[in-house]
Amino acid sequence: MKAIIVCGSPQLWLPDDLAGYIVGVDRGAIALIERNIAFDVAVGDFDSVSEIELERIRAKAGVVLELPENKDMTDCEAATQHVMEKGYRDIYLYGAMGGRFDHQFAVIGLMLKYAKQDGAICLIDEQNSVFILVAGVHCIEFDRSKKYISFFALESTVKNLTLGNVEYSLRGYDLTVDDSLCVSNKPLGTSIDVSFDEGYLLVVQSSD
Repeated sequence: MKAIIVCGSPQLWLPDDLAGYIVGVDRGAIALIERNIAFDVAVGDFDSVSEIELERIRAKAGVVLELPENKDMTDCEAATQHVMEKGYRDIYLYGAMGGRFDHQFAVIGLMLKYAKQDGAICLIDEQNSVFILVAGVHCIEFDRSKKYISFFALESTVKNLTLGNVEYSLRGYDLTVDDSLCVSNKPLGTSIDVSFDEGYLLVVQSSD
């Protein structure tokens, strides 16, 4: 079960084959309307849209979840919480990169929070694909539209990290939060082997 969350970044990029349970977050709902993409839910305090635009959202969305402007979570987190409560665990997040850095940084924390609750959030724009792996053995399918793959430890040391089928392989390495060793690696094939025993690993596939 796949959920699509669309935020309102001015650099919003969406694929042509967008499909799933679609949520427009604040101005992201207007972006969906302007692209003639049907969506299931609109979520937000809608402080970034005009009254006329809000009426358009109300007319187009299946459901509108209007939030107070003063609240304890971002609109994006409220949308994520909504889809998790609906039972979705594979979540694709668009329109959350570009623009305000504080919002982008908050999204990384959001991804980590829900990774601990068995949610898999993938943050996507035209240039990057970002997601988190939990401890275990993984085979990552590499996006051939990208060129590089980088790995970062989140929150604490990623222990006994092994990377295979990449230009710079690694075996049994403890990757700390302040370590940039695993930046700008390159795949040797269509998939990459990753394993580690402890921690949370941020994975970034990117192009120039």
